[in-house]
Amino acid sequence: MKEKGIVVLYALQWIVYHIGVIISAPIVVGNALGLNPAEIGKLSQLTFFLTGIASLMQIRFGHGGLLIEGPAAPWWAACVILAGIAKEMGRPLASVRTDIEGAMIVTGLTLAVLGSIGLIKWARSFFTNRVTGILLMLLGLQIGGVGIKGLAGGGLKLFIIGLLVLLMVIYLTLHGRGLLKNSAIILSVAFGWLLSFLAGEVILPGGSAWFSLPPLFLWGPPSFEIGSVVSFLLLGLLLIPNVVGSIAALEAATGERLPLKKYDRGLAVSGTANFLVGVFGGIGTIPFAISAGLISFSGNKSPKPFILSCVIFIAMGLFPPLGALAGSVPQPVAAAVLLVSGCSLAIIGLRDMVREEITLRENFIIGLSLLSGIGVMLLPHSQWEQIPGWAAGILSNGVIVGVLGSILLEHVVLRKPRQTVSQSITGKAGHN
Repeated sequence: MKEKGIVVLYALQWIVYHIGVIISAPIVVGNALGLNPAEIGKLSQLTFFLTGIASLMQIRFGHGGLLIEGPAAPWWAACVILAGIAKEMGRPLASVRTDIEGAMIVTGLTLAVLGSIGLIKWARSFFTNRVTGILLMLLGLQIGGVGIKGLAGGGLKLFIIGLLVLLMVIYLTLHGRGLLKNSAIILSVAFGWLLSFLAGEVILPGGSAWFSLPPLFLWGPPSFEIGSVVSFLLLGLLLIPNVVGSIAALEAATGERLPLKKYDRGLAVSGTANFLVGVFGGIGTIPFAISAGLISFSGNKSPKPFILSCVIFIAMGLFPPLGALAGSVPQPVAAAVLLVSGCSLAIIGLRDMVREEITLRENFIIGLSLLSGIGVMLLPHSQWEQIPGWAAGILSNGVIVGVLGSILLEHVVLRKPRQTVSQSITGKAGHN
C-alpha cells in the first residue's frame, strides 16, 4: 500500500511539474483565436487528453523515454501570429482555426514519414553537443522568460505566494531527504494553492458535465490554406532539433544512451501525435525537454509514476471537472515551477556546450547563436507584422533562429575539415 501511495505521489509530481506549460497553451492560443471561456475550456480539455495519449504513444512505440509529449511554445507562437495576420487582413478567425487543423494534419504526416525513413539517423551528425546545448540553453531561457512573466502577472499577493513556492522548492531540494526531497515540487505547489485559496485568489471550477469525449475537428472541417500549410510545415521541420534535443537531455539526465533508431521512432510518433492534433483541433506537440529536468532534479527514473501521470492527463481530458480543478492553480504558482524547469534545462545545455574544448571557432558559434536567439526573444511581436506569415512563424522564434544559426555556423560557415569532424563524432558511435 505504501509503495502504491508513493507511485501516486510521484505521478502527481509529473503532472504538477508540467502543468504550468500545459495549462498556459490553451489560454494563450484560445485568446488569440477569439475563443470564449467555454471554448477555451474545451481546448484545455482536449490539450490534457492529447498530452496523455501522445506521451503513452511515445513510451510504447516511440523513443521509449520518460518525456511528456505536450503543447509546444513554438506552435503557440505560430497560431498567435497567424491569428494576428488574419485580423489585419480582415479574415475571420473561424477560418484560421480550420486552417490550423489542416496545416497540422499535413505537418504531422510529413514528420511521421521522415521519422519512419530514418531521417535523424542520417542527419544526427548535424546535431553536435554544441547544437543541442544551444537548443537546451535557449529553451531554458525561453521557459524562464515565460515563468518570470507569469510570476509577475497576477498581482502583488500572488507574486509573493509564487516567490514562497519557489523558495520552498529550493529549500526542500537542498535540505530535504528521501520522499520530502523527491516530492519538493508537488508539496510546494499544493502549499501555494492553499495560500492562494486562503487569499481569495483561486477560482474553483463551476458546474459542468462529469464526462465528455473530445470531438473530432473541434472547429469544423479542416481547410488547407497554402500559406498556413507552408508555414507550419517549415516550422515542423525546424522543430526536429527540438525532438533531438529533448531526447539528448533525457540521456544526460539518466546517463543512459539511446540507439539512433529510438530518435527516429520518437520523431515518427511525434508526427503521428501532431496528425491527431489536426484531426481533433488541438495545439501542436513535441517531447518536453523539461521532463529531463524533473528526472535530473528528483533522481526518479521509474516508469510507473510516468505512465500513471499520462493516464491522469487522459482522465483530465475525459472528465472536465478534473481538468478544471488542475486549471485552478494560479498562474504565478505554476510559473514558479517553470523557473525551476528553465534552470535545469539551461544548466544541462551549458554542460553540453562546454563538453568539448572551446577555441575561438567555438566561441563564435556559441556566442552568435545564443545572442541571435536571445535577441529575437526580446523583439516585440510588431516587428513581424510586415513579414509573410510563413517567415514570421520561423523568424519570430528565438529557439529556432538560434538553433538554425548554430547548425549553419557549425557545418557551413565555420565548418571544420572533414577529418576533424569525423574524429569529433567518433565518440557518438555508441548511438548507432
